[in-house]
Amino acid sequence: MEVEFHYDKNTLTTQDELLVSVADLRDVIQAFTISNEVQRLQELQLILESIVRKNKLPSGSLGVE
Repeated sequence: MEVEFHYDKNTLTTQDELLVSVADLRDVIQAFTISNEVQRLQELQLILESIVRKNKLPSGSLGVE
């Protein structure tokens, strides 16, 4: 299974800095251990939504497929 992370190029660029906690990184790593693909993607999306909120970005700025 290939996971693709997406970002809104009108909101973020690859040069932008995001605040990402160690806990967020741990959660991303743990999410990849979930064997059910749908659950894994849902968990990754929740983590990205948390990062979006912490960085005060517009909803939907980050996503995963």
